[in-house]
Amino acid sequence: MKIQTILTSQWIDWGKQRSVEDPRLEGFVAGEGGLNPKILLLGEAPGDKEIKLGHPFMGPAGKELDRWLASLGLTREDIYITGVVSARPFSIGKTGRKSDRRPNNTEVKTWAPMFDYELAQFPGRLLVPMGNTSLQRLLGNKAKIGELHGQLLERPIQQFDKATNTFKLTQEARRIFPLYHPSYSKRFKNMKAVVDADSKRLEKLLHDQSVLK
Repeated sequence: MKIQTILTSQWIDWGKQRSVEDPRLEGFVAGEGGLNPKILLLGEAPGDKEIKLGHPFMGPAGKELDRWLASLGLTREDIYITGVVSARPFSIGKTGRKSDRRPNNTEVKTWAPMFDYELAQFPGRLLVPMGNTSLQRLLGNKAKIGELHGQLLERPIQQFDKATNTFKLTQEARRIFPLYHPSYSKRFKNMKAVVDADSKRLEKLLHDQSVLK
């Protein structure tokens, strides 16, 4: 098994064009991983490191992710990683330097067709949104990671409807296991026990074949 993207060349060209058209975005990072993954890890958007290297979760965040995966007995070949937005959203401060920011609602909608396409290529796979941005992309803005983390959910998810420029729920339900971002406990030491407990629950789920089908 090797790390690949499920995106076609047409989708990659589409994504690069979306990035070029938006002055507040830069770069393009395709989702990637094994093409028969056990789980789908869903992030927010690439940052500076990711667009420079062309892969999701690079630098310190990538090392933390790899350590976390190893604790679950996984590698990047066992998962597929993608983000709600596949270009880097940035803001420019008073010094003129760019800094990462959360994607806005317009950007989330713009990139929705690609995100929906990627999820559709892995029917039945467990979806693991990391943080509020990807969780709310799946379940709507009322969903909060603080309330739903560490729980196995089975719910319809949002798909973008171009005709109405809105999100609509799918008829079929998907299995979802929301998590805080793996680096969360590094920034908030008091949350380490919570993050570790959620990881243990996910590890147990990974041994349940009915969840991974």
